[in-house]
Amino acid sequence: MAVISLYGIGALLPEVEEEAEKVLREKFNLEPRFEGLLPPDATLSRGSQLLADVQLKNILSVKPEDALFVGGITPYDIYSNGLNFVFGIALPFKGFLVSYARLLSDDRELFLSRLRKEITHEMGHVFGLPHCPDPKCVMHFSNSLIDTDLKSEEFCPSCKRKMIESMEKLGLL
Repeated sequence: MAVISLYGIGALLPEVEEEAEKVLREKFNLEPRFEGLLPPDATLSRGSQLLADVQLKNILSVKPEDALFVGGITPYDIYSNGLNFVFGIALPFKGFLVSYARLLSDDRELFLSRLRKEITHEMGHVFGLPHCPDPKCVMHFSNSLIDTDLKSEEFCPSCKRKMIESMEKLGLL
């Protein structure tokens, strides 16, 4: 089974690591390996908001040779150039970063569902999928938490086909 190395950017809630590993194993046939915590990089930060691209670049720079991909998860709020905030970012066939700062809820199951959706969405991008026009598809762009709550944790039939093709090309199926 191919390895995806995971890093925390800052301390993570215990259930976050556990849920991320479950999603990566069950949906993407990857062996998640938690490599540890990395300090947040304040380069080009805006107050307490970190530049997502900088964090992802740092994660990619420590990718072990035996890992197919890398993933990062952070409790810090993040943004990307041109956007006030993002739930996550990804580079195709390299890795992803997800922030759960805006996903938190007093409802534990709602929080974990949001986290699963965002990890699944960013992994879709890692496998080369674009955003989907279907508002129920996990690959639909979330402009707000409402969008995230309305979409499913699953790929629509079209995106699922693309995902299977990509996974087959990489020998994961």
